[in-house]
Amino acid sequence: MTRALTLIFSVLLFSCSNKASCQEPTGDQLDQQVHWILKNKCSVCHDELGDEAASGVGDLLELEGLYEYYLDPTDEELLNDLLLGDDARMPKPKYDDVAWNGPLTKAEKATLREWIHRGGASDEYASSQEAEPRKMISLREMMEAMASDLQTLSGTKLENARYLTLTNLHNRNDVSEDELEIYRAAIVKTLNSLSQSPDVLGLDTSTAAQKLVAVDSARTIFRFDLRHIGWDRKKWDRVAQHYPFAIEVREGTGNVVYELTSSELPYLRADWFVFATLQPPLYHEMVEIPPTLAQLEQSLGIERFREIRNRNVARSGMIESKVSDYNRLLERIPFRGGGYHLSYDNGSNDGESNFMDFPFGPKGVGLTNKYEFKHDGGEAIYNLPNGYQAYMLVDAEGQRLDVAPSSIVQDGTMPRDAIINGISCLSCHFQGMKPEKYSPRLAQLDVLREEVSGNFVRFTSDERELVKELYPPHAEFEQLIENDRERFLRALEESGIPQRGATEPARELFNRFKRDLDTEGLAAEFGMNPDEFRERMSRETETRQLLRVSEQGIFDRQRVFSQFARIARLVGLAEVRTSKPLPFPYFAEETMQFAKNDAVQAAANPTVGSTGVSLVDAENRDGQLQVQLWTADQRQSYEVGDLLEVRVRANEDCFLTLISVDSVGELTLLMPNAFHGQFRMRKNQTVTIPTPQMDFEFIAQPPTGPTIVKAIVCKRPLPLRDITIERLNKEIFPSLGRAKGFNVRKREQPPERSSEEILSAPLTLEEIGNIFSRNEWATASISVVIRPK
Repeated sequence: MTRALTLIFSVLLFSCSNKASCQEPTGDQLDQQVHWILKNKCSVCHDELGDEAASGVGDLLELEGLYEYYLDPTDEELLNDLLLGDDARMPKPKYDDVAWNGPLTKAEKATLREWIHRGGASDEYASSQEAEPRKMISLREMMEAMASDLQTLSGTKLENARYLTLTNLHNRNDVSEDELEIYRAAIVKTLNSLSQSPDVLGLDTSTAAQKLVAVDSARTIFRFDLRHIGWDRKKWDRVAQHYPFAIEVREGTGNVVYELTSSELPYLRADWFVFATLQPPLYHEMVEIPPTLAQLEQSLGIERFREIRNRNVARSGMIESKVSDYNRLLERIPFRGGGYHLSYDNGSNDGESNFMDFPFGPKGVGLTNKYEFKHDGGEAIYNLPNGYQAYMLVDAEGQRLDVAPSSIVQDGTMPRDAIINGISCLSCHFQGMKPEKYSPRLAQLDVLREEVSGNFVRFTSDERELVKELYPPHAEFEQLIENDRERFLRALEESGIPQRGATEPARELFNRFKRDLDTEGLAAEFGMNPDEFRERMSRETETRQLLRVSEQGIFDRQRVFSQFARIARLVGLAEVRTSKPLPFPYFAEETMQFAKNDAVQAAANPTVGSTGVSLVDAENRDGQLQVQLWTADQRQSYEVGDLLEVRVRANEDCFLTLISVDSVGELTLLMPNAFHGQFRMRKNQTVTIPTPQMDFEFIAQPPTGPTIVKAIVCKRPLPLRDITIERLNKEIFPSLGRAKGFNVRKREQPPERSSEEILSAPLTLEEIGNIFSRNEWATASISVVIRPK
């Protein structure tokens, strides 16, 4: 679990998180020089970080896109400020835990300037990027490959044969071969992380005794034996009953596959499998994580309180960590499987929550008659029989949680910053236990021992001695962590997962599955090429509307779930097998609910459709005009005082209006404002608001709690009641209610505004649907949480 994943590049994991970062430079000599500069000076914080890229920019090495979307040769001031001037902002010396490779030299800046002013990438570069499309694999061919493979098996091997497939991703030309290799590793990483077997399961290319079998030459269909991960057929069926993409194939080879395996569904898509099983409830069921921490410890043969009383624990206390703003205590207990780690976490540093003043808990352990800490929750990490790791989130009473309260710990890469058990923990601990050896964060691990040992006023000699017994010296605790980490890395190596770069393969496939789809991606979901899919989708009125959404690249995953069976039927495919709905914390209310509980509760928590203001409640996502809105840094939670940037993209030229609705239902016009009037967007242009040229910032302000940011785009400027040049100049940012979840301020200047200046007014003279036709306006909304500082 982590707010921003720690990335150490000297060892481990994948280097090819996107296609461009893995390719040799192409194009003419100037293109290749620019590629070399970006690769060595910029990609370490961008392309190599994939979804964790700085500012969300992970494609600098795609030179055509770099020039088209990020560089404006006519704006010399911006180019100098950003990259080419003597005091340029980029490259930065540090991004999270990633250090730079030095500033750009004068010669490198001159090369970049020459390349920018000549118009970017050469024709030679453009032609080199046109890859040969892969041969599609149809559903029929997939079934034939599995049937042929099954006929080579017999007995219990046949009964326990199951398949995970990457065929749908292979059929997409926007998925590179390098990405497919990462996704193959994701399959084996996930299966091992759910395993109850003492043996490691390896990739088909590994030297492991038990490994996946690729049954097609493209390596998109993988067979494994359920027994090799300690599963039986009931456990597989428990997962398969939720599979929403099972197109019935009951004739020919389809029947062969079902009959030989004695299974209604012996194959699943790997991307869905990873997404479904690496979050609750399936993660808990497959790993057999019980409802309480006491039950887990009993199953592992651990009596924690006894071990604490016997001083058979190693503890470390820190003032803050990567996942929490508050002090944290780590505890390690040896057990038969390796190391059992438990964190004690709090939502404050006050009173008994301060481990520096109360180091002898938890409550009831009985080490002393005073100074027992209290805690609000924690995370348990322990080794599975095969050396991989399992995770459990708990509250103060030791009750299992699906999602951790973000007031205590946060994962900035998840909705609402919520840490989701399974995938969040796996992503953070992609190299095993943390911090890694040689990490600067190791210096934070022994703060408590030193702090208490020197506190002669508060603690007696016996109490200080007890601290030394429970909290070993830095070097000793560091070595214990490293031993456990190496145990995990040995299992990873045996699996055949390449250990280079900065990508957690399971998280990459998880992220791929949750992305919005365009028409090519949606067609691949049904095993069809885009042209055939478009033709079939255009036959019916019902599907033409859905096709328009996919053509804009905004067909979201939840819509795929709800519409898959219907689309399959309307485009003439077979019926889809009925599946049992599965709640996903990634999409469900749990993540939102924890965020709401963290906030200062207000009179109302607004959602689009419930504010009573027509412009906020009005939604139009299915017209010809389409718009997308997201936070530039991919966060869903901001502290008071944090700055926010949003990114907006529309498929047609249009005018943009931005408004916010805070946790008490207050409306604020973010844009236009006193610093910038009507903002016109160009077709298919992604813009970051505020742009670097704008003289204002969006800053998070009270009240805390959920805040909606809404984009309305229209073919003509949106007429807003009482919003005049004079009012904008007077008020800077007009309030349309009483408060300001996100406010506008002049750059490098705090906002100045008294409560007496706030005016109340409706947004428009009449409902927007009466002003514009359905194809002349569109909306998009995001919800973020403002947290107390």
